Amino acid sequence: MKAPLRGLVLALVLIATTPALAQLRALDLYAPRPFGHVIGDTLELTVEIALDAPFQLDPASLPRPRAVTYWLELNDVQLVDTGVKGGVQRYTLGLTYQTFYAPLEPRRLEIPALQLAAMDGDRRIELRVPPWSFLMSPLREVVSTGQGASMTLRPDMAPRPIATRDTQLGLAVALGGVAAALAALAWQLGWPPFLRRARRPFAQAARTVRASLPAVDGVPSPPAYRSALLALHRAFDATAGRGVFAEDLPGFFTTHPAFAPVEAEVQRLFAASRRVFFGDDTTEAARELPAPEILALARRLRAVERGSA
Repeated sequence: MKAPLRGLVLALVLIATTPALAQLRALDLYAPRPFGHVIGDTLELTVEIALDAPFQLDPASLPRPRAVTYWLELNDVQLVDTGVKGGVQRYTLGLTYQTFYAPLEPRRLEIPALQLAAMDGDRRIELRVPPWSFLMSPLREVVSTGQGASMTLRPDMAPRPIATRDTQLGLAVALGGVAAALAALAWQLGWPPFLRRARRPFAQAARTVRASLPAVDGVPSPPAYRSALLALHRAFDATAGRGVFAEDLPGFFTTHPAFAPVEAEVQRLFAASRRVFFGDDTTEAARELPAPEILALARRLRAVERGSA
């Protein structure tokens, strides 16, 4: 009777444990090297868990960052759900411990096992993460075991120099490019030390016109209109090196072909000037050549002067 009874009990045990074993496909622990650790080191353990798809890891069973013992702390817990594939639910559990044990000689310590749980509705299975042991080393021996002097701490290792030649060369080239661009811009705009702006009559005239006719909507005052026209005429005189009148314009455009695209506008300018300075008819001149068009012409002449310089 004893042998059949023993067999029946064994069969019942196998029947009870087989489903639980089937529900847990795998539980693998990955750890760092088990030696050479000193006080203050962090130890990162990774647990890979594979469960039958109906089961999911119970988040409530996960450990919380805490002091495990007086010399060991659990600093961080990270759970990554990698999804279901082939009917298997997989998780990656990351555990970061830190040790504060200060051994006087090499000593083996152990991170205790963890108890986790997986759930499928009302069904629950227990999962056990095995303990892991490692060897801690003292920072230095307390009593020398040799014949010579006691061991002293070695100086810090000098940092390895980093090659920066290529970086310095690239920086020098970039700075050179920036300096060349700024020099070209200063030369173009007449900034010091080039001071070309003073020799650009139309640039000065454009500033005078802008000051005389600031955003005029209607007919400007006669003095303002006269001042704007006079500034442009002085710019033509300075550019040609002599006085320029309406009959001199063909020769001006021949000797200064860059201004040819604005010849029609310049002809209108001189016609308006004839009405103002010789006919004293500012009102009619302003109708033929309104103040906004004088502003636009001054800007175009300045742009031509800048581009042809």
